[in-house]
Amino acid sequence: MKKSILFLFVTALTLGGFAQQGFHLGAVGAFTGDFIYTQNNYGTLAPFREPYVRVSEMDYRFTYGGNGGVVVGYNFEPQWGIQAEVRYGTAGQKYEDNFIGPATIPEGTFGDSYTRVNVKRDIKLQYIQIPIMAKWTSGFGHTAKMFVAMGPQFNIRTAASEHVKIAGYEYLPDSLAFTSHEKFKTFDIGFALQIGCEIYATNNLYFDIGLQGYAGILDINGKVLRNLGWYSHNDVKYQQSRNANVGLMVGVHYLFGRGKEDY
Repeated sequence: MKKSILFLFVTALTLGGFAQQGFHLGAVGAFTGDFIYTQNNYGTLAPFREPYVRVSEMDYRFTYGGNGGVVVGYNFEPQWGIQAEVRYGTAGQKYEDNFIGPATIPEGTFGDSYTRVNVKRDIKLQYIQIPIMAKWTSGFGHTAKMFVAMGPQFNIRTAASEHVKIAGYEYLPDSLAFTSHEKFKTFDIGFALQIGCEIYATNNLYFDIGLQGYAGILDINGKVLRNLGWYSHNDVKYQQSRNANVGLMVGVHYLFGRGKEDY
């Protein structure tokens, strides 16, 4: 019993010390533009008759997404600390282009040598995102302070989908008759960066607003896409595909202890 009381007492002192030194909790969210580098055709244009069309690259279209979650942090020094976030967020890429026909799909043959056929490909991925970042906060400013945070980000994919439309009809070639979960890896890792401003409403409550970015370092393609081959006349060998995003983030945080007066 005495050992239990002593343990609780030491734990309370430790947590109390952490609180006095800059422990903070919060919620964050972001609106992002999502990208996949070099993830392009992969058999999407197989129904077209002309060989040069089948190996063409498709135009990228703006793909919006977002993320949201919770953040926990600890300031070791007035200007230096570490924080970790657990978010649920999106990734992916949209493509759309028009190519010289004809293109033959189950619904019929569309286009000819003079008529272009519209093609759309939409990849949607969802991840649990866990960035762990070192954080620097400016020492000047009473109501507002600048900050920079950076570090590795780990992503666990929870959902994946792919939609291809040719001439307005849903289409996926036989060579890609696999589930989206087989086409894309479950795990991704990259580098996260945040730059922004903290705005204090009280000594303990503050809001932040800024820019958020992510660049993946791992190939997100599964064995299905890697073995299929690279469908582009601009490349002579397989090219890896990587996630990336950039966007506007906002958050609200509570700083325990005496708040910003300690800093």
